[in-house]
Amino acid sequence: MIITMNKSINQMKHTGLVFCLLLCTLLSACKYDDLSVKKPNETFRLGGDFLKNNYDFSLFYTALQYSGLVDKLNEAGPYTIIAPNNKAFNEIGIQLPGDIYKLNRDSLKQAMAYHIIPRKLTLASFPVNGVDVRYETLAGISLYESIGSFFPGNAAAINQLYFSGSLVYRKDVVLANGTLQAVDKVMKQYPGKTVQSWLASRPNFSIYVSGLKKFGLWDELAGAGPFTIFAPDNQAFINVGMTQEIVDQLNPADYSGPRLFGAYIYYDKSYFMSDRVIFGIINAEGSYKSTPRDDDSSMNWFAGSTYGNLQLLSKITNKWYYMVTLTANDVALSDNLCNNGLVHKISGVLMKPENARKN
Repeated sequence: MIITMNKSINQMKHTGLVFCLLLCTLLSACKYDDLSVKKPNETFRLGGDFLKNNYDFSLFYTALQYSGLVDKLNEAGPYTIIAPNNKAFNEIGIQLPGDIYKLNRDSLKQAMAYHIIPRKLTLASFPVNGVDVRYETLAGISLYESIGSFFPGNAAAINQLYFSGSLVYRKDVVLANGTLQAVDKVMKQYPGKTVQSWLASRPNFSIYVSGLKKFGLWDELAGAGPFTIFAPDNQAFINVGMTQEIVDQLNPADYSGPRLFGAYIYYDKSYFMSDRVIFGIINAEGSYKSTPRDDDSSMNWFAGSTYGNLQLLSKITNKWYYMVTLTANDVALSDNLCNNGLVHKISGVLMKPENARKN
């Protein structure tokens, strides 16, 4: 019995030895590279590859590809990519990749190059509570970075970061050749255009343009500025009965042009829509005032609602004429950066002819 047990034990030892030798043989056949842990930066993708493999940025990737910029973003860099998501493109009327192929390729390349900064920037790179800090882009012109910080200098600081009016909702995505900042709007810039030529080239602002011309407010918009214009589109005027025919019949001698059409202009100011948020954080400013020329009214831009609102106040009665509450669509189609200022689209009017009659 003892002899039998010893034989069993020896057989078990032999089997275990064979198993160990077999395991060692298998391990030695494996490549050590497969068993080693890669360094973190080896898993980061180049900018172009990252966008290609992220559905949220598929329209941005298509625009870059069509304009010939994807290969650039796979070079060494470094780059900071300001990446609008698909929703941002949807808001300006681009729903599908096919919509992009209908665009002028050269203009699209200029627009997309404006979203690429040829240097690596992270949240820590930006001045605390900085406003309109300029950074050169691949388009050859500067974009504007602004940041407002709650509790600056604190580890729990909350930062609102914007690029040319577009909110960064996902910050400091690490790439193999730089960083990516995800934004909720496509940044819009028009090199070589003034606010005047921008408005003139868009038929949906023709009623407003005709009013500016009729009351002698048009020519100066080609000047140095800067100007910030909250421009009502045609539908905004039509909704209150101010059709093109009605505006054509107005007699400038009978109405205050600066109140009726000039109240929408901030002279010597350049404001992105996001500035109301930034200034609200930095110095608790809640409104911005403009006084139409030679008139007894005051236009105020308030940060009170979700997107802000515009109100025109009579200095005589101290009552508001009309208020325009800015909508998500207004904000999406605003921040049109020109050489001498900014144009914002609004969907309401501040004044009707009956309230602008001269005494």
